[in-house]
Amino acid sequence: MFIPGLQYRILIYIAFGIVCEVLFTALYDLLKPGFLKSWNVFAHTPNPEKPQWRAHRDHRAMGYTFLWMIPIYALLFTLEPILPHILGWPWIIRGIFYALGVWVVEYVGGFLIKLIIGKIPWDYTESDYHLHGLIRWDFFPYWFAFGLGAEKLILKAIALSPHLINL
Repeated sequence: MFIPGLQYRILIYIAFGIVCEVLFTALYDLLKPGFLKSWNVFAHTPNPEKPQWRAHRDHRAMGYTFLWMIPIYALLFTLEPILPHILGWPWIIRGIFYALGVWVVEYVGGFLIKLIIGKIPWDYTESDYHLHGLIRWDFFPYWFAFGLGAEKLILKAIALSPHLINL
C-alpha cells in the first residue's frame, strides 16, 4: 500500500538520524576521550595500543556515521502506524519502548551487516556494557531521548506531508 508523501518523510527520517548521530559522536568524543576506542574505530591502526585519538587529541568536534545507517534510519517510517496507538501512553513508557526498539533494530541490523561484510561497523566489544558487541546498555538514555525526538519529528513530518506532496 502506497502512503502519500512517504518517500519525502523517509528522506527526512534519514537526515534526522544522520544529523543526530554525527552530533552525538562529535559531542561524546569531546567529552569522553576514550569513546572512539569503545567503538573499535581504530582497530586496524598499526599500533592499537596507542590509537591516533590519544596521540593527537582533536578538539574540532568531528562527528561521523556509517553508510549502513541510511536504511536503518529509514526504518523510522515503521513507527507511523504505531504512533496513534501509543501516544496516550505516559512519555516515560514511550521512551522505554523506543529505546528497546532501537536496541532490537541495532542488534538485528548489526548482526545482518556482520553476516554480509564480516564485521560490525559500530563494534562495541571494547565497552564494558555491551551485548555481543552489537548494542551498548549504557546508551539507553540516548536511545530514550532519540526515540522521543523521533516521535516529535514523525508527527511533524506526517502533518507536513500534504505540503511536501505539492512541491
